[in-house]
Amino acid sequence: MLKSLLKLGKAKSILVCETDGFLLRAAVYTRTGSELAVLQTAESQQADMADAVADVIKSLKDNGWEGGEAILLSPTVLSTILELPVDPKKPRPLAQMNELIRWEAEPLLVQHTTQCSVGNLLIARGYMTREQADAVMDLQQGRTNPAGGLELMEKFSLRRFGDLAEELGYIKRSQLNACLAGQEWLKSNDDVIECGWSPQGEVSDIPGTYHWQVSAVTKTLLQRWTTVFQMQGVSLQAMYPLAGSSACLLSNSSEEQVLIESHAGMSFTMQMKGNHIVEQHLYLDSSKSPFERCLEGFHTLNAANDSQLSLSNWSKNDDTTHKELAISVDQDITAIDNNSITEKSSPGMVGAGLHYLNMGKSNWVSNIRMGGPLPDLLQRPNVRAAILLGTITILILLAEASLFIRSSIVEAHKSEIDERWQIIDTVMKRINGDIKQVTERKKELKVRKSDKQREQQRFIFFGEELPERAALVQIILGILQESVSENIIINSIDEQVRRSAFLPVSTKLNKNKQVEVDSFNLQAWALTETSAQQFIQTLEKASHPWDLKVLNSNVVGRAGPLNLDGFVVTLRIVKLVSADSLLNREPQL
Repeated sequence: MLKSLLKLGKAKSILVCETDGFLLRAAVYTRTGSELAVLQTAESQQADMADAVADVIKSLKDNGWEGGEAILLSPTVLSTILELPVDPKKPRPLAQMNELIRWEAEPLLVQHTTQCSVGNLLIARGYMTREQADAVMDLQQGRTNPAGGLELMEKFSLRRFGDLAEELGYIKRSQLNACLAGQEWLKSNDDVIECGWSPQGEVSDIPGTYHWQVSAVTKTLLQRWTTVFQMQGVSLQAMYPLAGSSACLLSNSSEEQVLIESHAGMSFTMQMKGNHIVEQHLYLDSSKSPFERCLEGFHTLNAANDSQLSLSNWSKNDDTTHKELAISVDQDITAIDNNSITEKSSPGMVGAGLHYLNMGKSNWVSNIRMGGPLPDLLQRPNVRAAILLGTITILILLAEASLFIRSSIVEAHKSEIDERWQIIDTVMKRINGDIKQVTERKKELKVRKSDKQREQQRFIFFGEELPERAALVQIILGILQESVSENIIINSIDEQVRRSAFLPVSTKLNKNKQVEVDSFNLQAWALTETSAQQFIQTLEKASHPWDLKVLNSNVVGRAGPLNLDGFVVTLRIVKLVSADSLLNREPQL
């Protein structure tokens, strides 16, 4: 995941420049899927590399390039293999690693920069031969040489190489000036160097020691190139060695591989075992042919006979070199090919572009950045930012997922509750309906009960009370008929209160626990008080058999009919029944 985040942060296109000190070649590459495509190319032969950089960038921008980042391949960058007691799985801190590699690489870089001397540049450009260069150096250092005697030795001793070669007639001043201008961008006297490295495998015969591929260049040159590109609005990201970058075009293999690169005036060979570099060499000799340089470089390796050989040869005699080399080593040699390799796009440029865009073998090439190598992945600000961004994104996604899940659960729970509530609501409506029906039924039953009670009371009244009352009236009338004499006149007889058919709550019981159920007020008139008293006594005796009693009898003297003197008799005839007989009777409605 981390690598994918880094790829997202990388540029999708890159400007790759390549120089030998006299010519600057440039190509803009872009990532198209898993392939690298060439968008534009440019070339400049300006003697001053600052002018050359300005020319190629202007040409590219005129053709639509919008600018961006760049990398540079230069012969001044050293590429070598060091044996260090550092396990790649347990690397030292960046500062310690940088100091260790600088200590080991510094003398090798000093030796490497001798290829950029004026003499070597003049030979490489074909302006003079190796023999002429040797003669100039002998004269310069005061050694004997067939080209001149003692007089020449004394005359030219300790003179500059270029001036001496010009005076000897070997070169022209313009040729010397061209080489001096190129040397300004290939060599410096700075002691401070910048390094880059790539871990390889363990040294087979030295346990605990590991191969490390190291690239190095002086800090002054790196700053100079960076400034030149920056003046044109382009950011130089890294410098690569001119030789060895085409290794990124090779594929992984479990078998031993050998890469042979052919360049102007030099060859480069690299041996890989188990996808790790075990040996590499740079062979310089402008006097030999490309085939001879490649063959010499190949023989410096201790390669097995069944090694897979690959040739990266970007020159006019490509086919010739390939055929002669295959015949000489008696092995099949695979020519490195890629769709992005053109007349102005070398295999090294393509390989460096693949390496920078993380599309090729990352451990077979090492570049050099201003300020030294990048720290460990987790120590890089962009990686930390990518991890932070990824973490925040994951947290946001997790939060969104959690909220979505919780929302789904809540919605499902709500739906379930709604369904249950609908069921409850339906049941409640049914229950309420049943309650309403029960209530109405109760009311109906109450009405029916009332009707029944009224019917029952009517039945009691007409079936029991009315006959009893009629019999009672007949009894009273019979009693009166027997009790009335010729001296008695009945004035009135009326019912005092309504007949009680049940026991009232406030009824007072007599000592025999009897209650009045019927009461008749009687008023009569007697001629004499004796007849009045006799009437009362007779009435009491006649009432007793019928459970009737005469109460509240009273005799008062008062004029009667025809204004005759007499006595008024008042009394009550009551019907008494036991209280127990009325307890079981219901009240009449």
